[in-house]
Amino acid sequence: MFKQILYQFIFHFVFIICAHSTEFKITSDNLEVDRENKISIFSGSVYAHSSDLEIWSSKLTIQFNKNEDKVQQIHAEDEVKIINRGVTATGEMSIYYPETETLNMYRNVEILQNDNYVTCDELFLDIKNSTSIMKSNSAKRVEAFIISN
Repeated sequence: MFKQILYQFIFHFVFIICAHSTEFKITSDNLEVDRENKISIFSGSVYAHSSDLEIWSSKLTIQFNKNEDKVQQIHAEDEVKIINRGVTATGEMSIYYPETETLNMYRNVEILQNDNYVTCDELFLDIKNSTSIMKSNSAKRVEAFIISN
């Protein structure tokens, strides 16, 4: 009985991920599923990737919409590293919204591209429109090192 439920869940989970335009493959040490709240929590050496996005973290929570046919958000916590289109961003927490292709990252954020870097407290990245906003609190300002090519 448990095996059948597990197989149904895996099929359902794979179908949901594939139903959205972005397909993710996720590996981790543990997986906890909360069907009532429509979330899946991956923990322990988490690695998630699609064709153009890679995410590493200690914990990754996927929130589905009420119909469970689309991923609403992907929330990564602890030692987050994200690589997208040659840009690497690290921080303590991030939230990715697949439908709008936007990413928010918080606490000790560092963005690297080639030899250029920016450090800040918060990053808002609009992947689809290739725009970003970096902010820091008054005690720690945004710092950038840019090499002109």
